[in-house]
Amino acid sequence: MQTVFVIFLVLNLLVEANAAVLLIMGPDGLSAAGTGGQWSMHYGFAALAIASASLWVWRWRTDRHVVTAILGMLLVFHAGLFVSLAVAGDQQAGMIIHAVLTTLGLILFTQRSRWCVAPTVSLQPTKEPT
Repeated sequence: MQTVFVIFLVLNLLVEANAAVLLIMGPDGLSAAGTGGQWSMHYGFAALAIASASLWVWRWRTDRHVVTAILGMLLVFHAGLFVSLAVAGDQQAGMIIHAVLTTLGLILFTQRSRWCVAPTVSLQPTKEPT
């Protein structure tokens, strides 16, 4: 399952980085700045942030605490986009991609205790010396 998680992180990076470039550089992106219609550019930068999440956690990709946090965030992101695209009904490819990433994220999230290692850093508060 660790290999599947690595594939999930790489897919997230590639899909969202590609979406970021297309949305930022597209007709409603940078060239539309100041016109009030550049929602595409705003979403493009949000997609860039989600793409970067794969890089931020790479070093700790087997740590149960880190995996829980990143999978939770990416699961909500991809599920939300899947629902949004399904309701709109006009971007079938994007809807399918986010459905696959949502399903994969859900499987990984529910099975994470089987393939993650014990946390390398305790998230418990430490006592201050008195």
